[in-house]
Amino acid sequence: MRLRQPANPTTDLEANQGGRGHQSVLYVPRAENEILCWCPGCKSQNTQRLSTVHMSGLSQFSAVTGGIGWTGSPAIGGAWTTGTSQTQLSAIAAPPPKKTYRSGLLLLFLSPLVAAIVAEAAFLIAQRVFGRTLIYEQLPTISFFALEIGAITLLVRVFAFNKNIWPRMFREWQVSFLCRRCGRIFIPGAAP
Repeated sequence: MRLRQPANPTTDLEANQGGRGHQSVLYVPRAENEILCWCPGCKSQNTQRLSTVHMSGLSQFSAVTGGIGWTGSPAIGGAWTTGTSQTQLSAIAAPPPKKTYRSGLLLLFLSPLVAAIVAEAAFLIAQRVFGRTLIYEQLPTISFFALEIGAITLLVRVFAFNKNIWPRMFREWQVSFLCRRCGRIFIPGAAP
């Protein structure tokens, strides 16, 4: 059963366009004075889903600029600018990011070069100070394998986070609300 709500001129599209008898779909009350989502901190009804807060704070823009100037001779210039603008509240309400594989892959592919440079420098220093020994000749191989193991460990940790932890965080974000009065982020029905 849906109860009729008075039109809200700031949020209802039809009310802003002069429509009559509009029924608000912002929330569906269960009873006369009961709202689906109350803030557990301040008991405010002014709550909004985090995904909605995030999307409402994003805006795309594009602009063409041009100008005429003097640099010893007349100069004419122009530029096309596009981008995305985001409010601070939208950034706070953003979904949890996935971790990237960039640093692990970079270390994986550059480890031979890094190992060779570090080992050669250490080898030259050790040769000057201590003389030549067998362990310093194996230093490039040891450092290469140590960097490769580190890179593979990093890649496995990122994979495990993205597969196991991130989906749970994203589901929590999808059902979370923001109180527009006190700023509290909460999940309806969860213990405070």
